[in-house]
Amino acid sequence: MAGRCDVTELPEGLQPAEIRDINFRMCWDNDHNLGEGCNSSGKFESLQAQHSPGLEMDIFGPEMALAHALSPRLKEQGIQRAHFIKFAMGSTNLHSNWNPSNNNSEGKMASIGYYPRFLDFCRTALESIREGQSDVDCPLGGMFWLQGSSDSSKAKDANAYLANFQHFTKTFREDLAVPDMPVVVSPIIWSGKKVHVVNDALKQAGNSAVERCICIDPLDKDEFGVQGADAGLRAGHLTAAGLCEVGRRMGEAMPLPAGSELKN
Repeated sequence: MAGRCDVTELPEGLQPAEIRDINFRMCWDNDHNLGEGCNSSGKFESLQAQHSPGLEMDIFGPEMALAHALSPRLKEQGIQRAHFIKFAMGSTNLHSNWNPSNNNSEGKMASIGYYPRFLDFCRTALESIREGQSDVDCPLGGMFWLQGSSDSSKAKDANAYLANFQHFTKTFREDLAVPDMPVVVSPIIWSGKKVHVVNDALKQAGNSAVERCICIDPLDKDEFGVQGADAGLRAGHLTAAGLCEVGRRMGEAMPLPAGSELKN
């Protein structure tokens, strides 16, 4: 979800400036495990690539194609502005890093609990949107989830993925008081020996194992591929074309509330 593609690789036609109908705003805390500083300092900015100190380049995730896919659907409902709250950490696992019960802030990266920081980030972002707009409804419209690579190496982690994801979504919805918030997930492409187990769990989540969850169709690896060994820290991650295809499918799959319920 963080994205390991250089913005210069963004396919033609998917530049943020080419979105005419909807004003997409975004705040982000992105991939700081590769270096602090990939964040918007708590502020909403125009939709844009995010500078990664660790990769020394401006990177993007599914949000570019996601915005293009959502734009005509939002326009149909009379929406003029939408906000993305992007909190993404590469190389993180669901069983520990995203475990809502894990408050550990020190130690090895694989054991740090990011959920408290994630939750605070979402709450602060929502407060920022609503500030000075008491007469405007700003619902949390949904969550997009692209994760699982780090859980695909060991059988015990992959086998527990569905239960861990159920716990994560249930807790997040309760913490933000959004019991009916839809979640759109994507299968992963990675080299882990238990990728098929993680992807099966995501498919089950979209087949009613998680309420109001939709799993998009998996990408064809032969068609979209992954970045090669010469890409350094980006090796094995989705290509720009693959990342944008995930974003497109996610944007088309996300259920939107009725126009009267979606004001911002």
